[in-house]
Amino acid sequence: MKITRKDYMKGKATHDEYYAQFVTPYIKKVVVASVGVKAIKSSIDPHFNDIGLIVWDRLAPFIRQSIGYTSALSDCVCVAKQAAKQFKQELK
Repeated sequence: MKITRKDYMKGKATHDEYYAQFVTPYIKKVVVASVGVKAIKSSIDPHFNDIGLIVWDRLAPFIRQSIGYTSALSDCVCVAKQAAKQFKQELK
């Protein structure tokens, strides 16, 4: 089920639920390759804020290309961090 931006803004879905729907195997692969397995694994911040914002910002073109709509830079960062979160959870 696709969660619309409107539904997300109305609180009908969590932050994680909304952004998780945009994570694809391609996005996850790009995020892990760009950020690095070591950086993701060793991050101690639940929001990966101990990894520089510039690292996440640089992923925006790949995220936009994959999700297929014009999105804000912050949306791209949220999708990238959600991909990193999923990858880290899969390691457990």
